[in-house]
Amino acid sequence: MPTASLKAVPATGHVKHFIIYRERGEWHWTLSAANSRKVARSAHGYHDKHDCIRSARALSMAAYDASIFNAEEDAYEL
Repeated sequence: MPTASLKAVPATGHVKHFIIYRERGEWHWTLSAANSRKVARSAHGYHDKHDCIRSARALSMAAYDASIFNAEEDAYEL
């Protein structure tokens, strides 16, 4: 599976980053944490590489200040 990173990963690898790749003719993204664990992936494939990149960037910007909702307590975490 060939991959292309949205952000250059330093040799130390201590940076969270998106990886985009092609699978079965469609583009997907995966978000990796600083420890290289996969923490999220695209819900579906994209026909166009730029749409995949746009989706990853949108998630990156939207999640930056996202709230955390505790469903069991029906309240937001602070």
